[in-house]
Amino acid sequence: MPDSGELEIFRHSLKSIVEEMGVTLQRTAYSTNIKIRRDHTCALFDSQLRHISQHDIAPQHIGSLVSVVPKNVPDWKDGLSPGDGILINDPYKGAVHLPDVMLISPLFHEDEIIGYAANSAHHVDIGGGTPGGIPNDNTELFGEGIIIPGVRAVEDWEYDENVLGMILRNVREPEMRRGDYQAQLGANRTGEKRFSDLYEDYGKEQLEEYLDALLDYTERRVRAAIEGLPNGSFSASDMLDGDGIIDEPVRLELSVSIDGDEMVIDFSGTAEENEGPLNCTPAMAFAGVMSVVMAFIGEDLPKNDGFYRPFEIITPKGTMVNPTYNRPVAGGWEIPMRAGDLMTKAMSEPVPEKTIGATKGIVCNTAYGGTDPRDNEEYVYYETVAGGYGGRAEKDGMDAVQTHFQNTANSPIEELETELPVRVRDYSLIQDSEGAGRQRGGLGVRRDLEFYDHEASFSLLTERTKSEPWGVFGGHSARPSRFYRNPESDGKEPLASKSTTKLEPDDIVSIQTPGGGGYGNPLERDPNEVLEDVRNGKVSKKKARTEYGVEIQNDRVDYEETNERRAELAEKSLEHGGDVK
Repeated sequence: MPDSGELEIFRHSLKSIVEEMGVTLQRTAYSTNIKIRRDHTCALFDSQLRHISQHDIAPQHIGSLVSVVPKNVPDWKDGLSPGDGILINDPYKGAVHLPDVMLISPLFHEDEIIGYAANSAHHVDIGGGTPGGIPNDNTELFGEGIIIPGVRAVEDWEYDENVLGMILRNVREPEMRRGDYQAQLGANRTGEKRFSDLYEDYGKEQLEEYLDALLDYTERRVRAAIEGLPNGSFSASDMLDGDGIIDEPVRLELSVSIDGDEMVIDFSGTAEENEGPLNCTPAMAFAGVMSVVMAFIGEDLPKNDGFYRPFEIITPKGTMVNPTYNRPVAGGWEIPMRAGDLMTKAMSEPVPEKTIGATKGIVCNTAYGGTDPRDNEEYVYYETVAGGYGGRAEKDGMDAVQTHFQNTANSPIEELETELPVRVRDYSLIQDSEGAGRQRGGLGVRRDLEFYDHEASFSLLTERTKSEPWGVFGGHSARPSRFYRNPESDGKEPLASKSTTKLEPDDIVSIQTPGGGGYGNPLERDPNEVLEDVRNGKVSKKKARTEYGVEIQNDRVDYEETNERRAELAEKSLEHGGDVK
């Protein structure tokens, strides 16, 4: 058996392979969504289809790869040859929504499969009725784009043009999509070379021995971390805006049960599946809660099959976290994002010092397309927009970040305006969007886009317009999301969170994301920190006075007035059951 030092070297040898795969994919991709925003991940599996290492860039893809590879490879295993590759995106074969396409490649030594390299990348277009792969009014999966049920698309490390050509004929901007598919192939080829080198270094018997030891070691550490949490059952729930078809809020509920060194996360109580695209697959629900679990019990732990053994995730069939066959799932990632917030809310009881206020709580799927007036070529683009992180026990929430499993980058203005016929008219933090608290929440983002000299289609498939990200332990809730067409004009038009709008030339769309909820009583916040936020334009003088109880005169804190104001707000809070807003 390897000692701890040898095992750590082995673990990081595996991690270096998936990281190099990820860099290969990112640097050779064509689309901004992958090469800049890094909406992709890579993983390795052993010959027994056990997950052995994961690229940490985009945790949302954890669920898809861990689900898809063991579930589908057995159907192909006996017929695979060196250099083969399987493409798959079918949500009902363990995948997620259609734009996240996975490529799985067997890794051979002589005539024996010794493992698998796999990656998942979000393609900016996958077909369907609206540019960008996020149609918001479909009632069947078929309307959301091309469904790839698992096909041998690669032979001898080259795409079969009959397969790839069929896929590309069904998507917008096919040459850019081709570049991204080629990048996925390059990533797995890198994995093949590096894993083959590792196999040669260790040999079959030692490699298998080290893999068994690594997975068992990971399991022991995870079980020890769970055992350090209080036993009990803790629950949380929230309401989502609606499914895009029926404009009624729908309930998302989960419970966390800790018993010794095991944890059960149960979605029982969640609403039935939706008619519209607000449904998610079990793989998505898994990724949403596990990414938060990882933060609670130690992000330094290896991410592999051993990590997941102590957990049971219950997603009742026929609910919106496990819909029946061919239900639409384009907006599915909004559900696990909110589930991540529910995990932190449920865990506020057993580990209050480790939890946070609610985050922005949305993925903020945004897509647009049209004909570029600069060259008369078709274009399509997809992105998600950052928002506020929840306040923490000892720190404020971060401003303008992707939260929980997202971890994708914000698209730079220079990249957008170079690649697309848009001008970014506003890209700023939204003043007063945070939830007030002893540690305030992070601020949301405003991003205004002008679509100059052309008509365009603009789609939203997101959330949080009807509810606010909550605060914890007396912290206040944050500002919800808002979306507008021509926000500074007399014809300012609110846009629904699930909508497609036909834009006229020079129209402006404003995307305004939520802030994060506060942590602790805002009357306990250091007045000088409130002053600093006012000076930086993050908090208005009015909000400093009405929610933090801080009186600012001539750019300084008036402590006498502040003490009086806070005493007044504290008394008012008692009269209104703790709410001083």
